[in-house]
Amino acid sequence: MNSIPEFLKKSVECNPKKTAIITQDQKYSYEEVDQMSSSVAQNLSMYPKNSVVSMMLENSIEFITTYLGILKSTNIAHIISPNISKTNLNDQIISAKPKCIISSKQYLIKLDESKINLDRLDVTKMSLEESFDIEKIKTSDFAYLIYTSGTTGKPKGIAITHANVLFSTKNIVDKLQYKKTDREILPLSLSHSFGLGCLHTGLYIGSTIILHKNSTNIENILNSISEHQATTLAAVPATLSKMVENYYNNTKNACENMRLIITNSTAISENTVKKIIEILKTGKIATYYGLTEASRSAFMIFDEKLGKYNSVGLPASNVEIKIEYNDDLKKNGEICIKGPNVIESYWENEEMNRNIENGWLKTSDVGHLDKEGYLYLDGRIDDMINVGGEKVIPSEIEMIVNELDGIEESIAIGIPHNTFGQVVKLFAKKTIESNIQESEIIRHCVKKLERYKVPINIQFVDEFPRTEYGKIKRYELKDLM
Repeated sequence: MNSIPEFLKKSVECNPKKTAIITQDQKYSYEEVDQMSSSVAQNLSMYPKNSVVSMMLENSIEFITTYLGILKSTNIAHIISPNISKTNLNDQIISAKPKCIISSKQYLIKLDESKINLDRLDVTKMSLEESFDIEKIKTSDFAYLIYTSGTTGKPKGIAITHANVLFSTKNIVDKLQYKKTDREILPLSLSHSFGLGCLHTGLYIGSTIILHKNSTNIENILNSISEHQATTLAAVPATLSKMVENYYNNTKNACENMRLIITNSTAISENTVKKIIEILKTGKIATYYGLTEASRSAFMIFDEKLGKYNSVGLPASNVEIKIEYNDDLKKNGEICIKGPNVIESYWENEEMNRNIENGWLKTSDVGHLDKEGYLYLDGRIDDMINVGGEKVIPSEIEMIVNELDGIEESIAIGIPHNTFGQVVKLFAKKTIESNIQESEIIRHCVKKLERYKVPINIQFVDEFPRTEYGKIKRYELKDLM
């Protein structure tokens, strides 16, 4: 198998009637997914090979069949989140230069104010064709293009080849031992590389995916796990924290027999990990570290290495990770990655291409490796706080605060100070029914941190501002002060 459509082809040949996708309304077999995606491909046959075709759809069977159809037509799927702002959408269309965009009426409206001349295909009105002959796809061909929103700065285009996908998918299957008998609950956005990677894994091994539109309804997710006797769950750390903090008994009843719970490298609290380990009878909880441009670069299975709850694991097979140190970061440094999962260049972005040297990707993530080679993610270079010349990594403070019962999540940022240049301010979100006070947090920090790292001010928030992919927008927290 050399391409994503070949993942599907093999699963169709092995078990055409097997359920591939379950949505809220319906079940779809591998054979049906194949036929529906071929219809999409037929509708795109007028465009030259390797053209960019934009798609803007929510989690749905239409997303999956449209995505696969674009790839079957030997074109590049430009994946756009339906939650995108009109300005960002306009910028992406100008950069990607697609031949057309496939969406639904409710999202196509966002293009109405744009002056861009672009073919628009309503996914609900596309003609259904009986067959489509797939052309040969090269592993070096681009499969999809995603613009990462990040938590700061302007979005950057990242084009992923079929070879990148094949390598990362094999590593996921081998490391986490996915099987064709798995039934995975997937509430992650397919517009993001985490959710999309889970889709690739399911297609590769021929398992069943139970697709949710989002992860906001925890009770719905838990009910779905029980109803479908799910074996695996993929969720961001914030979802897992809510499950164990606010729905512990329900989570225990629904998840205790699961084989695997997988999350990603956004910080997950030690308390959350320990509670999930406690819940799972024989299953495991794992996380991975990676960027869209270097997917699944490290894996951590917490149950296999107790005590390293803050690590994001060991490098994936055939992936190299090193730390580049400088004068500002003596104990920590910039994480650099090299391997077949790393892109060769960014999409028409010479400035960003400077971050790739001799195959090594400079991630702008700050981290360190312990004596056993385990990687620890300490934050972003742009997030560093400079207190009187002392460099403070926010995650160190956040991990200490998150130890406290009653704290669901916390974020430390630097704020201006006349004497020290910057000092630490902490934003914290309480768990339901928590009565924790600012003074308790301060006392805990004083016991465990150097004085200059202790927050001078604490502000409680109901919710954190997040990107469309769930990452906290640190730069917007200043607007809450």
